[in-house]
Amino acid sequence: MNASLGQLPAHASLENLRKRAKSLVKQHRDGDADVLARVQALLPQAALPLHLHDAQFVIARENGFASWPRLVNSMIGEKPANRVHRQGGRVWLDGVPRLRWGASAEPTYLGALEAAFRGSERPLDLTGLMGDSALCFRVRWATRDQGQAWCGSGPCGEWPDEVAALNAATGYVFEWDAAIPGQPHAPHRVQRMKDHIDNGWPVLALGSKMDLSVIHGYEDDGQRVMVADYWADADPFIIPTSDLKEISAFMLRIDPPLPRADAVRAGVALALKRWQQGVVDPDPITGATYHYGPEGYRRWIADLARFDTLSDAQRGNLFFLNGWTYSSLAMNHGGHAAKYLREGAQALGEGTPASQALLEAAAVYDKVAARIGRWDPADPAFGFVKQKGVETWTPEVRAKETALLRDLLEMEDAAMRHMEQALG
Repeated sequence: MNASLGQLPAHASLENLRKRAKSLVKQHRDGDADVLARVQALLPQAALPLHLHDAQFVIARENGFASWPRLVNSMIGEKPANRVHRQGGRVWLDGVPRLRWGASAEPTYLGALEAAFRGSERPLDLTGLMGDSALCFRVRWATRDQGQAWCGSGPCGEWPDEVAALNAATGYVFEWDAAIPGQPHAPHRVQRMKDHIDNGWPVLALGSKMDLSVIHGYEDDGQRVMVADYWADADPFIIPTSDLKEISAFMLRIDPPLPRADAVRAGVALALKRWQQGVVDPDPITGATYHYGPEGYRRWIADLARFDTLSDAQRGNLFFLNGWTYSSLAMNHGGHAAKYLREGAQALGEGTPASQALLEAAAVYDKVAARIGRWDPADPAFGFVKQKGVETWTPEVRAKETALLRDLLEMEDAAMRHMEQALG
């Protein structure tokens, strides 16, 4: 082990260290005496066969770091220990990026959460958030008024199960503190917000509209706030606190994050729960009816088939939610699911049955991503994503959308069977 804590050789690279960890797994499996002794010295209770995360721990300790995440942080550059800045009556946290539609994550809960800690000593990985919350696997189609209208809360993610999963997986433990109706900015809530910023903790809020944002600063004794907001038209975006829809979530504490294997198992279990959940009517949070998993796809397809029977207002409502729900699905399922499953397979131990099942599910999600394809602004399919008008929503376009949704249902159903096998 290096004599100086946390000091890597000048020639070290993160890629090289990752390769060394993978090589350590293979050498341990092959019975290399020197490797067996190294692992025994640092991890006498290591599982057999040696897991990649255990090999990474050994590499980290041999290079003077307490853990692999600390080693990684040293390679990418440590974030400042104190994010709090003060100037002329303004207090703010450093390192919170601007949120933007199309560039930041959907649902906005994950976009806000990732942005909140990007400049911290312990940043969050968006793919990890997507998978640990199961939101990169979730399908949810939302209706109202006995199925005669469609609800914009379908793509949202800040539901109790998802929040609890990410509280545990990240160690950033939030309390979602719903305001008393008519008192979204009560003095005690504003004071609590100020205390959080003073302590270096961001606050999650429903910002200028009903989408999650990050409060990362204040001025005028809390009467104005600095917000990372999807709808911002300036940077920094500073608005009266009274213009916030709600101060929503406060941090209670920072815990150690779950071990990756445990977080992955919990994320896969939640994905299966959502896939199998069926219809929730009414949802206790919003009062909407939610169609999950296969029921979500089927109801979505059935509603597209009803287009000719709908009024103009209903067509506009359905067009909007068709595009918005798809934009979230395309980003989450197409952009993160396969990557999360492959990283999860490593965490569960290379060569294990659980790991192999996740790799098989990842291969299916590769096909999902290919079927979704790249965003083509010339294509009117799911036109709201490209800011098309409802007049572009022809029978031919709806037929193309329906064919895509049918294919995704079939592929995701196969992926879920593999994921079920991973949990035994």
